[in-house]
Amino acid sequence: MNDGLVNGALFNGVSETARVVHELRELILRGSFTPGERLGQEMLAKRLQASRMPVRAALQQLEREELVTIVPNSGAWVTRMDAEQIDAIYRLREVIEPLVVRTSLPNLTAEQIERIHELGDKVDEVTENPERFDEFMVLEREFHIATFAGADFPGYRDRVEQLWNRTQFSRGTVACQFTAADWACTRADHHLMRYYIDNCDAEALGEIVRLHIRRTRRLGAQLELLKDQSIGSN
Repeated sequence: MNDGLVNGALFNGVSETARVVHELRELILRGSFTPGERLGQEMLAKRLQASRMPVRAALQQLEREELVTIVPNSGAWVTRMDAEQIDAIYRLREVIEPLVVRTSLPNLTAEQIERIHELGDKVDEVTENPERFDEFMVLEREFHIATFAGADFPGYRDRVEQLWNRTQFSRGTVACQFTAADWACTRADHHLMRYYIDNCDAEALGEIVRLHIRRTRRLGAQLELLKDQSIGSN
């Protein structure tokens, strides 16, 4: 995936700070900057073709979103989380996200449902394809977030999106180690989500979303345990 500048047309009439926030957020979510990596203002200004002021404001905004950690008089880094923090976020998502999709489903428009299916088809096309793994990570996130479009309490919807963003890197770490069975379950979950959306079954949709998140959390915990055991045996 291209990690360069987003088409400027998307930001016609939008402030320079908003553009820089969006582009830096996308670079972090796509893994161009990884957890613990320093985010120098001069480097970012050059890369994003912006002045230092909007870069500074963007870093402050992304700190509020907990994607960036700023240390006074020292600098800014992509936020790094330990296994316990990641597990806590997944557990929170297991509670909040099903509620959001249940609320969203009855309010989805025909156009929004069509968009969900378009993204679902694209996700299906790249699932279990190692050469298109980066595309899978981007498209799956867009697919899930599209299911929140009908939620009538934007504060919760925004919070869920932030939680998704905070776990994006860990999701990639887990997904790149999926077995064939894991990929089959992931594909089945996506198909079931679309089925329940088409049949307007909010309860079933919420439950499959909960189990989908739970599976990723448990796989991540298992991988962390295996890593600890490997370190302990050396």
